[in-house]
Amino acid sequence: MSGNRKGTAAIVALLGAALLLSPIGPFPLLAIPFALLLLAFRGREVASLAMAGVILALAFGAGRSEAGWMMERGWGLLSGGMFVALVGLRRPTGLLDRAFAATVLGLGAVLGVTVVRPGFGVAIDGWMAARIREAALAASRLFESGSGTEATGDSIRAAIDAWAAFQHDVYPALLALATMAALAAGWYFVRPAAEGAGRPPAVRAFRFRDEFVWILVAGLALLALPLGAAAFRVGENATVFMTALYLARGGAILGWLAAAAAPSIGTWLLLGVGVVLAYPVVFGAALVVGIGDTWLRVRERLPARGGGGAGR
Repeated sequence: MSGNRKGTAAIVALLGAALLLSPIGPFPLLAIPFALLLLAFRGREVASLAMAGVILALAFGAGRSEAGWMMERGWGLLSGGMFVALVGLRRPTGLLDRAFAATVLGLGAVLGVTVVRPGFGVAIDGWMAARIREAALAASRLFESGSGTEATGDSIRAAIDAWAAFQHDVYPALLALATMAALAAGWYFVRPAAEGAGRPPAVRAFRFRDEFVWILVAGLALLALPLGAAAFRVGENATVFMTALYLARGGAILGWLAAAAAPSIGTWLLLGVGVVLAYPVVFGAALVVGIGDTWLRVRERLPARGGGGAGR
């Protein structure tokens, strides 16, 4: 029962990450790779074939511009196809490594197309900017209707505009994070038929390769060095991407330490309230712990009950 709860929590966390972080429609991002996994690894099952067909029909039902199709449909095909190929090759071996590699290969393919056709990259960026702008306008209207005073409404509008500008700058990082989560979630549903039965690891066992720290270092270097707007944006995306992963890793370690103390339900509730009230401190601590674990490897040094195996 405990293992089932851990597996369910991991899948819920992955689905939540894909839904919350995705700058595009989350349904195609989740559905298309899942359908490809069904076709590749459960292709002999009639029910799976039927399910994959229905999913693909729904995912490709609506028409889009070239840029919109690429972002909402083509990206799911590209990243999902890369992931299926890596699973078939059994390289790399870890789930997170495969999801990361599939995402990077997909981004590399899109970058290659934009080099050959510069207008394509401009169209994608413009489509994304328009989508974010529409969402910002809708949010502004929603909050302004209940803001009360004009000054409060102006403050809310300014905050939403600032967030929209930042989201436009870092949507590649957000898309990469959401894609990795979507690929991992889809794989957990298909995995028993492909590589033998197995449950997802506990959320608090989350980790990734220590070598990823160099992505953070490179991103910070690009932010600091005067190399131009393009280099700054690449650094910004690399930094946001790795910051999110290290926050997740640090949060997993803090959860592992809390589980090791075997607190009661009441203690868990108090901890939850504390996280909500002091979230800047908790997030800062999680980030420091996540980065520090690259060298300290806390969960390997301190044996604890309920820590679970660490999986990549």
